[in-house]
Amino acid sequence: MAGGKFFKGTVLLALAGFFTKLIGAVYRIPLARLLGAEGMGLYQMAYPVYTMLWALSAAGVPVAVSLLVADQLSGSNRAGVKRVLTSVLVIMSLTGALFSFLVYRGAAFFAQAVLHEPRAYFAIVAISPAVFFASLSAVLRGYFQGFQEMGPTASSQVVEQLVRVVTVLALVYYLLPYGLEIAAAGAAFGAVTGAMASLALLYYVFKKWQASPYRAGSSGLPGPAEIAAVGRKLAQTALPLSLGGIVLPVMQVVDASIVPLRLQVAGLSPGQATEQFGQLAGMAATLINLPAIVPVALATSLVPVIYEAYAGRRYRWLQARIRTAVRITVLLMIPAAVGLWVLAYPICGLLYDLPAVGRPLRFLAPGVLAFGLYQVCAGVLQGLGKTYLPAVHLGVGVLVKSYLSYWLVTWPYLGINGAALATVTGFSVAFWLNYRALSRLAGFRFPWAFIGKPALAAGIMAIVVYWIYTGTAPLVGNNVATPVCVVAGAVTYGAGLLVLGAVEAADLEQLHGGPFMGKIIRALQKLRLLR
Repeated sequence: MAGGKFFKGTVLLALAGFFTKLIGAVYRIPLARLLGAEGMGLYQMAYPVYTMLWALSAAGVPVAVSLLVADQLSGSNRAGVKRVLTSVLVIMSLTGALFSFLVYRGAAFFAQAVLHEPRAYFAIVAISPAVFFASLSAVLRGYFQGFQEMGPTASSQVVEQLVRVVTVLALVYYLLPYGLEIAAAGAAFGAVTGAMASLALLYYVFKKWQASPYRAGSSGLPGPAEIAAVGRKLAQTALPLSLGGIVLPVMQVVDASIVPLRLQVAGLSPGQATEQFGQLAGMAATLINLPAIVPVALATSLVPVIYEAYAGRRYRWLQARIRTAVRITVLLMIPAAVGLWVLAYPICGLLYDLPAVGRPLRFLAPGVLAFGLYQVCAGVLQGLGKTYLPAVHLGVGVLVKSYLSYWLVTWPYLGINGAALATVTGFSVAFWLNYRALSRLAGFRFPWAFIGKPALAAGIMAIVVYWIYTGTAPLVGNNVATPVCVVAGAVTYGAGLLVLGAVEAADLEQLHGGPFMGKIIRALQKLRLLR
């Protein structure tokens, strides 16, 4: 029964995570149409400041609290659960308030000294309260996870994202007449309302959800010494996780600090530099994040599977799972990268009414494969118990990316595209380091020869898509031709994979399509299109 409860909870969290990431990527398309490239640049400067400080203060809290609660439950100490929860709420209330205050008071410093864009000040101020509310939400999520109740966590994630999206789009639409910096602040404030909605839902569920485990055995409030003891245990678990989660936000803050400033060194005005940064970070990167949702979800599901196989010393089965995960990533990310490269200008014209975003998108497109492989290998390493390695490797990639961005952005023929190249290189380095670690720890060898067939199918797809687009766009326009090309490209690539024999039955079985998928597999095997 416990195993079924764990599996159900894992599925709930995975589905909620996939949904929130999908909504988070999709809503940026209408947001970019409202704010434009320059407004997106201001928003993308402020938001990483919040995510960086939130990651530092609370990213590891849910896991840490769940372990503290589970420890008390293992001894049937219901009173201990209450005292732990109360202690952590006190600690995180103070921590969240402190970090929110630091963001608020440091807004001018961040805007001028770090981001070199004074107009980002309003967005940083607007987002500052979010750290406090998100910190308290993290505590309650950890509390429920300690009881292996994943439903409240999953629901709160979905509600937080939906409220945030509605707030962002509504405030930007309303505040746009008051100036880009005010509209960007409205977009940033969406993080506050989202965090408040999440906290409100969690608190409501907490009050309604079996009050007896919380109330039973009540023995008063914990004293300062007990709160300090809980704080030490909390820090021991949460800080390593928080430091791992801070790497990506730090990269985004460094990007927001370096890239616009170096563009100004190259001769652009501050407004032009912010606009080009918005094209890259707020528009092109959004399109890269859409296909990346798949390997992120795959990596999440891999962790318990790999852990179980490794703990049971089932090494051949472990190798097979890693190989299948890498194959699926390659099969899906290669066409995504090629498709975004070929249709970069048409897609950006369709979604943003700004075809110029297609240029940095083309330079960024190969990063889809690098990021996807990094994520999958990171999931495997976490399943092997090496949770710190992916963060360390990504940190090395961030250093490489930052160094390259600093120099490449000022090259006359690159400009903002130099930052895109630096991003691709940074994730490629991080993937390579993950792969080397996997080779050492699990004896895994990357199936380099396998890439040939998907690459050939993607090449055929690119030719077909280009031919269809050049033939149809003059007749029906970009907004009709582009979706037609996307569908035609997907069909061409799928057919190419089957004809070339690049897909195995095990690959399709991983899609969990039930009896319907089984019928498809048998039909393709009868046609000798599937091994």
